[in-house]
Amino acid sequence: MRRHLVQYGSLLVIFLFVLAGCGSPTLRSAGTQTNVAPAMWQITSGASDVYLFGSFHSLPPGIKWYGGPIADAFEVSDELVVESVDSPEEARNALLLLESKALLPDGKTLDEYVDEETFAELMASADKLGLSRWRVSRSQPWFLSIMFAYEGMSQIGIHKEYGVDSLLEQTAAQRRMKISGLETASEALDTLASQPLKIQVRRLQEKLREEQPEVSSLASLFQAWAYGDETSVSLIS
Repeated sequence: MRRHLVQYGSLLVIFLFVLAGCGSPTLRSAGTQTNVAPAMWQITSGASDVYLFGSFHSLPPGIKWYGGPIADAFEVSDELVVESVDSPEEARNALLLLESKALLPDGKTLDEYVDEETFAELMASADKLGLSRWRVSRSQPWFLSIMFAYEGMSQIGIHKEYGVDSLLEQTAAQRRMKISGLETASEALDTLASQPLKIQVRRLQEKLREEQPEVSSLASLFQAWAYGDETSVSLIS
């Protein structure tokens, strides 16, 4: 019987995939003896079982989610399907794409494409996150949207190496389990880079002006998710 564990999550920035290297966390460190059970669905077709569950690409340390039905499904599965497979080759491809598409044309800066208010907000965000004002002014809007998301999460202790994808992939690779991706990181990045500039600017403005989530709210969200409390997840998010 073929069994597949399919993990999906919000498109939090495939950019994390490029920036973050392998850390020390392991799947065991995400385990617990308590009654955790993130929401999961099982689909059976013929001799195949597919287990589908929602996840976070990035998490803070200390979140215990691996146990119960999730652990049982992973233990019997012979294939793991994630949004984007984390591999050295794909990291190189994504970096090459960033090198070619993350910056504005030579001699151009963002103040030529956005209004004064937005540009001032960009510079303030750059200062707050410790980023170079010059690099920010030379970057494409789509790239800044994901960069700000990544840096903002890092500052409040949320990291890719603790995320579900990384820990499951790490263990699956050790077990020589087949790992498949729904798309590559470079494909996802290219989709963002190919958006019309007006759309990129609008989304960047939305990112700049959205309220940063409170750490306490995020902690409640992660806890509700880990215990499969779908109602609370919907209310908090």
